[in-house]
Amino acid sequence: MIQKYTTESDVHSRQAWIVGGGIASLAASIFLIHEARFRASHIHILESHPRPGGIVNSFGDAATGYVLHEGRPISFDDKCIERLLSLVPSAKDANKTLWNDIRDLNPKDKTQTCPSTCILVEGEAGPKHLRTDKLGLTIRDRLKLFQVMLEGEHNFRGKKVSDVFNPSFFSTIFWMIWSSTFYFSPNHSMFEFRRYLRKYLHDILKLKGTPRATRTRYTQYESIVQPITEYLQKEGVDFRLNDEVIDIILDQESQPNSVTQIKYRTPTGAELHVTVEPNDLVFIQLGALSSKTVTATNVTPPDMASISSQDGIWPLWHRLAAKTPRFGDPSMFSTNIKDSTVITFTVTLHGSDFLGRLRNLVESSPDSQTVIYLANSRWRVSLDIPCQPVVAGQPEDVHVIWGWALQPEEEGNHVKKPMSSCTGEEIMTELIEHLHFPLMPTLSKSITIPCVKPLLTAPLLPCSDGDRPSIVPNGLSNVANLGQFVEMANETTFSMEYSVRSAQIAVTCLMGIDKAAPEIRRSHVAELLDLLS
Repeated sequence: MIQKYTTESDVHSRQAWIVGGGIASLAASIFLIHEARFRASHIHILESHPRPGGIVNSFGDAATGYVLHEGRPISFDDKCIERLLSLVPSAKDANKTLWNDIRDLNPKDKTQTCPSTCILVEGEAGPKHLRTDKLGLTIRDRLKLFQVMLEGEHNFRGKKVSDVFNPSFFSTIFWMIWSSTFYFSPNHSMFEFRRYLRKYLHDILKLKGTPRATRTRYTQYESIVQPITEYLQKEGVDFRLNDEVIDIILDQESQPNSVTQIKYRTPTGAELHVTVEPNDLVFIQLGALSSKTVTATNVTPPDMASISSQDGIWPLWHRLAAKTPRFGDPSMFSTNIKDSTVITFTVTLHGSDFLGRLRNLVESSPDSQTVIYLANSRWRVSLDIPCQPVVAGQPEDVHVIWGWALQPEEEGNHVKKPMSSCTGEEIMTELIEHLHFPLMPTLSKSITIPCVKPLLTAPLLPCSDGDRPSIVPNGLSNVANLGQFVEMANETTFSMEYSVRSAQIAVTCLMGIDKAAPEIRRSHVAELLDLLS
């Protein structure tokens, strides 16, 4: 049973303790202030890293190379995102909001904001475009896709996509676009794949590219995370950075159970605790996608030894799950690193014509965004060619692009080693060879920084009922779970929308606010199928 605290005295007396500093935690803070009338100074965010943001983080400079940890594209159609950003004032205009800033940047014709997907294949004279007007799906493939969307999703719990579709399906143009857009692999969850189909199939069929997305002026870190953080700090939210929560104590004799204490470790190694009163609230962001991330350099490969062990992956979540099954089963998402590892890389180009050559090759303009999928790449490399500048203060003669590889354990086509063993320069060499561009002087004018992310696509791994905990678990009185690993009906995980929606639901439930989260967007195809079923 959930305790509801709605009196004025309750609102002004109790504290909110938020474990983790990702976008879900930041969103929960915003919703507490604006929708629950919570005092900002009574909100405490404990984050083990030196700054908030989680997986959506960016840093670096033109001299040493930028490192972008970009999130997934933000949808125009997601009302939770719109609600969040509409509650944060614009830093440029006091009469506007952060949402106004982003909407002003995007044209009213939403189709213009859709990043196009270009598939490049090896031709006799070099890379050439693969036509995407035909998706390469057989009648059997199409029928299977619609059958999957008609069937109940419970039929697919614990199954992989490869358990349902034939091997030939994974060589279709449809799958190339789908996997490069959503980071899916054949070993990922069929359950999640079905949800994605029901939400995005219409966009893929119509646009042959990334679903409608909202462009931000700079990286999502600079355009969303930083402004929200600065606003919360200005309002008086207590950020306790570099403090690692090591345990959360439950009073398991009470019914329902409640959190009574939070233990954390300071940067000096001291172990401290805070007492959680019965009226206080605790929000826990489970399973950071940035955990165990290893950053290499242009001239040194990543240290893979540090991520070969399961030790140190989400210790708090594992500890909580050992106390009660109400926190789910983190081992379902943390023990299959081979299928959840993605390597991203950021390329900083100094005075190079590489970006111009690339835009000419894929026939894109400087004011458009293009995702390029290298169909022959054994690493399964995709490139994101964003509008420039990408970061504030980026020099005019510097360009920044970034990319990702979904099979980094494979040997490269040209650099004969796994991507996970490559320096940034070797990754750039492989890329240049695929594109048939001159190796020099591009290589000497670029800095490529790889990042190995062993848990990036962990939310897409197959799981069973109960492995994902509820946002507000039954039997717990003052605690809510946030982030990519909670269970939400019909919503697609591995997105900023998922984190924000989990935060809004958590706040409205724990605070007893009679306000439902905005309806989840579905594709027109899914709506039609629901009418027929």
